[in-house]
Amino acid sequence: MAFQDSALRKAFPNGLQGEIVRGASGRAVVAVQYALGRLGHLHDLCDGKFGGNTETALKVYQRAVGLPVTGKVDAALLTKLDSVVARLDLRTPAMKAADPLAYLSDFRSLQMPEIRIVGTREIYNWSSPEIQVAYGKWVGSYWEVLKQNRVEADCKGMALFLMDQFRKQILQDRFISLTHPVRRGAVEKPWIVATRDKTRGFFNRSDSGTPANRAGYEAVKVVEKLDPQHSMLYGVAVHYPEVSAHHVARACTRVWDWSSASHNGGDTSKPEVPVNQLQPGHLIFIDHSGNGSFDHTVNVIKVERDSGNRTRKLVMAVGSFDDIRDNSSDTEPTNLGLINTYAEEVTVELDSNGRISSSTVTWSSEPDYIVKTRYSARTTLMEQKAGGKLFIGRWA
Repeated sequence: MAFQDSALRKAFPNGLQGEIVRGASGRAVVAVQYALGRLGHLHDLCDGKFGGNTETALKVYQRAVGLPVTGKVDAALLTKLDSVVARLDLRTPAMKAADPLAYLSDFRSLQMPEIRIVGTREIYNWSSPEIQVAYGKWVGSYWEVLKQNRVEADCKGMALFLMDQFRKQILQDRFISLTHPVRRGAVEKPWIVATRDKTRGFFNRSDSGTPANRAGYEAVKVVEKLDPQHSMLYGVAVHYPEVSAHHVARACTRVWDWSSASHNGGDTSKPEVPVNQLQPGHLIFIDHSGNGSFDHTVNVIKVERDSGNRTRKLVMAVGSFDDIRDNSSDTEPTNLGLINTYAEEVTVELDSNGRISSSTVTWSSEPDYIVKTRYSARTTLMEQKAGGKLFIGRWA
């Protein structure tokens, strides 16, 4: 039996004799989990351990393709899996495009709503209330485009990319030219855009350069041993060079500032920002250590309120990176060849008293069968260390 899929071919060089059942382990199990994950049936890490989640995913797949629902791996199942996964093309439309940035900037083809401005000013800037309202409406629509194309960035990169793409569209739609808030008249730098096929110096495999020892990448490493074409870069990575999160924070107007009364005293059900003041398009900046340097940026995408105008649901976009040299997410990357960017959507629900009732990662640029999600209300609405601070800002 010669499999077409490289992972199945490496795991089963001589085909399968007998069956693989719950309790088994090893790279053969990894290959089956990887196939089920790519097909959307396994929502658990490819860890090489045949447990309950893998068995359930197998049964769902067997039922879907008309095979006997046994929860066991046999030759017939492998043949069927191979015929399907070998034809899979998981690249997003932007990844397939000759120029991913041009694709992501073709707003009409992407069916982005036209930006409309209700006002009679002759000159607009980021401080104009009409621009703030338009940007708040726009980010919700464009964030869906970024999700569909698995666009990844670090935290300030995601904030800058949303801002910069809005500048492009409003210039097309309304002939309004908005300045780059961070560059402030200086020459703007070109975006670095990377894909799996054109990594542009970005880290894309855990066995290239320094080995990845970060916790949570175990599944990545075992999958890459079976699939040489597998890459941690699942979508399109965008990077704006030579700008830190602190630079972005300084370029924003503060809508709300930190005070000692904001600290929740370790009560993680209590946000440390006034959630009722949040608007779509706002940015939350976090100084994790209290050293005066803001090192994390969160984008507010959607806000849902009740009849009393109290915020009951927040949708936030978070970009980040893993520096694989160590296990500290606070490390500023110094070598793009050693980092992996990713993005997540965090949805937080709140009760009528403004306390957090649930926190869920509702989308991730990296599949859940490869890595676990990282972000939550705790990492978006509150500081992480004693002395940390936050503020709410907007583009200015």
